[in-house]
Amino acid sequence: MMKRLSHIFCAVALGLSALLCSCQTQILTPDKTTPSYIAMEVNSGRVLYASNSNIKRPIGMLANLATAVVVMDWIKAQGVDMNRQIVVPQQAVRWQQTNLMNLRPGETISIRDALYSTLMWDDSASATTLAYACGSTLSAKEPEYAFIAQMNNLARRLHMTTTYFKGTSGAVVTQSSARDMAILGMYAVNNPDLLAITSQHGTVATIRSPYGTRTCSIRNNNKLLGTSGYVDGLKVGQSQTAGSCLIVTSRRASVRRVHPQTGKVSTFAQRLLVVMLGMPSSNSRYKTAAKFLRDGWNEWDEWLPTNDYKDYTKFISLPH
Repeated sequence: MMKRLSHIFCAVALGLSALLCSCQTQILTPDKTTPSYIAMEVNSGRVLYASNSNIKRPIGMLANLATAVVVMDWIKAQGVDMNRQIVVPQQAVRWQQTNLMNLRPGETISIRDALYSTLMWDDSASATTLAYACGSTLSAKEPEYAFIAQMNNLARRLHMTTTYFKGTSGAVVTQSSARDMAILGMYAVNNPDLLAITSQHGTVATIRSPYGTRTCSIRNNNKLLGTSGYVDGLKVGQSQTAGSCLIVTSRRASVRRVHPQTGKVSTFAQRLLVVMLGMPSSNSRYKTAAKFLRDGWNEWDEWLPTNDYKDYTKFISLPH
């Protein structure tokens, strides 16, 4: 079973590659005054702004996005019903501070509700519960290890060269870079079900046990959601080691322009993605991201379309 599902995951990611910049990745520990960021247009791969984007640093609960992506790929590949009830394992409650739904071992929750909490909150318990449900189909004895292996397989397939996931959620410190998180974000927005979850302001989760049923209201932590610029996802996070982090995406309607290389009228989809790591505060994270989205659209309008595709250091590409 492990071999078959591994092949499925490989097939999902096969053909994806990242045209990484020519400079070598910097492996160092920046102080809290030097945040990393990148702003780009997803469909063209055009990098609009970047600073310290290849520096390897903690990403906090942004790691939950990778957990959700692997689970969503599993759901698609295996035809899994998102309403399926999954059991909360003992390992899910190791970090009570980030067990935001107060899950208890033996309780059950739907995959859908666990995904909502994993993506909307800094919730480690729901992410671990999802990881065990998926990982158990790969290895009954070592479901957590098997799932983390799939997270790192995905990172390799996407050429996330600074990233090695150490846990099934952001409760375990994982280091990555703004550029790698942008690559993950580019991949994630191609899943409409995942994007639909991150675009919601909130939901009510249902948790079941032998003693009865209870509910928990989940509110999306992304304060930019629904603001000007058509923000519709993806994930924010905060931790002591990572500081304030964010992956946010914004869309606009497709436009038709004359393509400079073909001379023909072409349709250009429009989606911006901003990644910020190590921001000093939550407010500065949102304020700076909003500015990047506003200025990024202006920069994109001035550039679209031009002929400088040959400068690959300004692009990240995930081939269709």
